[in-house]
Amino acid sequence: MTESNHGTAASQCRSDTTLKLSFLYVQVHKYIQQRYLLILRTALRSFQYFRKRKNRVVRSDCLRVAMVPTSTVMLIFHWSSTLSCIYFLLVGALGTQEFYKQPVDKSAVLHGNVVLDCSVKNRVGHLQWTRNGFGLGNERDLSGFDRYTMTGGSTMIGSDLIEEFNLEIQDVNLEDDAEFQCQLQATEAALGIRSRSVHLSIVLPPDSPEIQGGGETVPVVLGIPSNITCLAANGKPAADITWFISGVRVTEGVTSTQTVQADGKRVDTISNLEIKAEETDTGKEIECQASNAALTQPHRTRVVLDVTYAPIITLTVNTSRTIREFDYVRFTCTAAANPFDINWRWYRNRVLIPDETNPTLELGAITRELHGSMITCEGTNSVGSSIMDYSLDIEYGPKFITPPTHATVDPHESASLTCNADGNPPPSVVWKRKGFDQYIGSSSTFTISSVDEGDFGIYVCTASVRGFSDISQVVYLLQNGPPKIVSDVNQYATQGDELAKLECLAMSSPQPQTMFWMWRGEEIDYASAGRFSIVKEVLPYGLKSTLRIQNVKSTDFGAYNCSVRNKYGHYLTTIQLIEKEVLPLSIIIGGSVGGITVIFIIVVACVLYHKYRTSDTDSYTETDSSTEIKKRDKSDSPSEFTKSTLMDQWRQDYNNRYSADFDDIYNKDMKNCNGYGSFMTDPYPPEYQNGTIINEYDNRPEEVLPSERYENAYNTVCSTFRSEAGSRTDFIPNGSVDYTDSYRLPPADMTTSKLATNV
Repeated sequence: MTESNHGTAASQCRSDTTLKLSFLYVQVHKYIQQRYLLILRTALRSFQYFRKRKNRVVRSDCLRVAMVPTSTVMLIFHWSSTLSCIYFLLVGALGTQEFYKQPVDKSAVLHGNVVLDCSVKNRVGHLQWTRNGFGLGNERDLSGFDRYTMTGGSTMIGSDLIEEFNLEIQDVNLEDDAEFQCQLQATEAALGIRSRSVHLSIVLPPDSPEIQGGGETVPVVLGIPSNITCLAANGKPAADITWFISGVRVTEGVTSTQTVQADGKRVDTISNLEIKAEETDTGKEIECQASNAALTQPHRTRVVLDVTYAPIITLTVNTSRTIREFDYVRFTCTAAANPFDINWRWYRNRVLIPDETNPTLELGAITRELHGSMITCEGTNSVGSSIMDYSLDIEYGPKFITPPTHATVDPHESASLTCNADGNPPPSVVWKRKGFDQYIGSSSTFTISSVDEGDFGIYVCTASVRGFSDISQVVYLLQNGPPKIVSDVNQYATQGDELAKLECLAMSSPQPQTMFWMWRGEEIDYASAGRFSIVKEVLPYGLKSTLRIQNVKSTDFGAYNCSVRNKYGHYLTTIQLIEKEVLPLSIIIGGSVGGITVIFIIVVACVLYHKYRTSDTDSYTETDSSTEIKKRDKSDSPSEFTKSTLMDQWRQDYNNRYSADFDDIYNKDMKNCNGYGSFMTDPYPPEYQNGTIINEYDNRPEEVLPSERYENAYNTVCSTFRSEAGSRTDFIPNGSVDYTDSYRLPPADMTTSKLATNV
């Protein structure tokens, strides 16, 4: 063979050898994997031998081997040295095993599917996947891991064989959240290699967020910072929570915390929104949104703000004008509150009024004692309590708050008379001498710097409040001097009476130092006497001592001495206790029978009169002139005239007797138009003439009526109506009697009356 032919044959040999070797590599690789691992070991030992030789020698030898006919190739496998040479040529020609595509970090939604990519080039060793360092197996079906499979095929890219071993995971769950790695195992001909470690992150959508503390509404307290809490649980990764109020995102006042659960994977997110609610926030919509990588749209939950607040109270009174004493007053509390379940309580001056649990408080007739009091209404609901106060301003008429301060002085000394009165508005006080119309003072204290003889006597102070009746009281200015007893010297009792009284009235300025009773020449020892006791009453002008004797005996009648002493002198008088005569029983019975008889006669007379008058009226039905004459004659008859004059006389007697008595009683009671009494003494005070006490019991003028014993202001008829313009006091001057008074009878018509002399 020529050299050129030899070169052409060699080139053709190389080309054929390369194709055959590529095919041979595949066949050998499969054959070795399936049956003849032992042959591979032998080939590797041969490979190790030939590596020690130079590449030139090896290649030269191999070329010579490559020119062996194809039919003899299978026989060479039985030659270990030749097989090692072939394997060396395959590795050198086709390259070492390496990763063509490595896996990367991925995430998957719970219960979804995921594929981790892994492709290798020129693989020699076995390939497996590991999870958290634990091998899953070499087989593609990965027995023992039902949800795991290695998928992919093989392909030639140039002279490289590319194989895919992708890890496909179906229905991923939390245990798949791990570190994964693709590994090529080492062989005698190749080193093992590993891909990068990648993390498969399983993402879980969070549960639907929950706003804690409410259902469809969430309560917040008006004006007080409140936290609204939203929980998004079981998220992986942790949920992001955002807040919206009426569609507007809120970032201020938002804080969030995350808590990893026991499995170390799921996370609970809690977000707080702090708001200070206003009244206008009621009904606004609060929205909490939760989102993470597992969601394409955030979860949402909504609630409505329910702004709760303690009662806001308004306290009103049933009258728009100033409250006046004895008015009916009703206090009413109204409130705005949420919730509206309100419990009511009432207080006076911060003291609970028992049994008042309604929103109204009624005072039937309010009195001056409540003036200035603080009435408080308290309303309480589940949020809290509120109060509203009302300060009572009550108008009321004047009233004397202390007894009159009488004065006893010597001539030329200074004297002060005091008259303390209360009222609202504060009363004005004026002074005058009794029996005089001129006012001499206008303050609560009237002072005379130097008292003359003519200054002693009785003074009247009058207190006035606009819109109410005036009140008056008397104050004495007395001259110091020795005492005098003015009691009746004869006083009476009946044997067997349960109680007899002896009165000793001493006129003394100043007040007596001592005053005592003597009987049978000795001062009465009340402790040993048993049946005797004494009662003393201090009067402006002296002292009254009353000796009381129980179970009167015949031996108790006789003379008693009353002794009184002051620093100016002493006075002693004798008072006789006289036994009253008792009418015999027969006289009493006879008088009673006589009285009954008289009453019976009067009743019969009235019946007959009524009957006669009725028949007489019926007889006057005729209308002719003769009938009229008869009627005139009949009306002029003495009997009719007598009836008329008797009736007139009875009217006059009634008015003279009872009107005076009524005036007397009225003035004794000292009632003013407001229903308040003034301070007065009993018995009636004495009169003064030129500073000297006049004994009314001894020198009482007959022309002085009981109503004249007091100042003019007492002789009034009080109006029961209140005038807005001021007080109304209807004086009844002498000679102008108001016959509309229910206690007086109108006089007879004197123009038609006939005198008794005409009979």
